[in-house]
Amino acid sequence: MARRKEKNRFGDLLPQYHFALNPYPDLRFTSCPRCQTKTGQRKLPLLIHIDPRVLIALNYTNRYCKRCDLLIAHKVEIEHLLTEMFREVEPEIVGNAYLIFATVGKQAWRENMQQPKALAELRGHISDFKSYEELRMTMAGWFREGQEPPVMEPPTSREWVKGAL
Repeated sequence: MARRKEKNRFGDLLPQYHFALNPYPDLRFTSCPRCQTKTGQRKLPLLIHIDPRVLIALNYTNRYCKRCDLLIAHKVEIEHLLTEMFREVEPEIVGNAYLIFATVGKQAWRENMQQPKALAELRGHISDFKSYEELRMTMAGWFREGQEPPVMEPPTSREWVKGAL
């Protein structure tokens, strides 16, 4: 694996994967939103920063488009897993802003689960994303010629809400 450090990068490894977060709980992506080919699955530890100062690696099964090198994560599933994790340990964290920004090498993630490492040591196994986007869908239906279909607003979170516990 090639290593190169640039400004504005957290991990020491070269950026890997384009990342898209799906905020719609009732929509799943069996086809890539970019190229329309079938997506597969890829289970990777996603690195998530939760305000104010929590960093967690969550082993999550993403939808994956090999052609576009695109990982798609479902916001409702990630928020459910995070809520379950912090419900008993740190309930004040639930509902805080978070950012999914990188992946961690599988072997380093496993070793860190057994014997926690210092962040400086773990950085050598982190790959930032090449790009990040939150998906937006347009409404279906008939529209006048030249009229753009309106964008569907994603629903607000039901679980990852401040003070919900």
